[in-house]
Amino acid sequence: MSEPPTASPQTLSSVTVLGTGALGGFYGSRLLLGGCQVRFIARSDCAILRRDGLRVDSPLGDRHHAPIEVYAASDPVPASDCVLIGLKTTENHRLPELLRPLVHPGTIILNLQNGLTAEEELVAAFPEARVIGGVCFLCANKIGPGRIAHLDYGSIGLAPVHERDRHLLAPLMERLAAGGITTEELPSLADARWRKLAWNIPFNGLSVVLNANTDVIMADPDARRLATQLMTEVAQAAAACGHPFAPGFIAERLALTERMTPYAPSMRLDYLAHRPLEIEYLYRRPLREAQSRGLRLTAIEMLADQLTFLERHHQRNPEPGR
Repeated sequence: MSEPPTASPQTLSSVTVLGTGALGGFYGSRLLLGGCQVRFIARSDCAILRRDGLRVDSPLGDRHHAPIEVYAASDPVPASDCVLIGLKTTENHRLPELLRPLVHPGTIILNLQNGLTAEEELVAAFPEARVIGGVCFLCANKIGPGRIAHLDYGSIGLAPVHERDRHLLAPLMERLAAGGITTEELPSLADARWRKLAWNIPFNGLSVVLNANTDVIMADPDARRLATQLMTEVAQAAAACGHPFAPGFIAERLALTERMTPYAPSMRLDYLAHRPLEIEYLYRRPLREAQSRGLRLTAIEMLADQLTFLERHHQRNPEPGR
């Protein structure tokens, strides 16, 4: 029996995408265009993807990939050099079970989730793997089974959890670049995670509690002030944890959001679809990190509590049209 493939510094030939939603579907499409063999693992869309393939509508060019290699989570999946995690963090309680058949000694686990501490959990669960964090700047939505709408952006910053694995970034970046994705090698994954939270914490949460997309939030002075207050608290927490933002970072993020294509953040879409919200990794864990350093983030804590209330009651008593 042949040994499972392991990634080398020179080549990356195969990727398994775990979770074929907006993020996994988009980057899986770009990896296909970059010359990778891509295996998609899907749950609800598996039969449709097998029959109709994957469609991605994008400013980079609309793509229809058919046929594609699609598996249900329960299927035996051939080993790949890399497993790309495209699932929401609300599924992380299932990750060890889902990943176990896919991970072999030397397998790269590329985690594209938002929030804090997921990579540390992956390292603890799979010490034989090579864990890399990816910080995505992407506006994309799943608009139907096997159908992704890419609205804007798409760049990825990459950093390994362990410096010994930094040489593995090059083949990943090469494949993504071949598919038209701008990549950046990050000096610090933790720095990048906190910078991403500076956008995710205000705009994901406010999009739910204010029932508004990014353009509406930015155009309203009170909503914009709330977003600025939340960003400021993230900056305070990041500094307390040893990851300070550069001067002018908050103003630059706000200006970027103002220029962004009007966008419904993923948490708003999850709420409207009565799906669980990513409160734990995006809010509770940063709050705990700050609290462990004697810092209380009152605005973020209040937003997290509002989201928890809304999630609980919205799922129990769905309200049409909300």
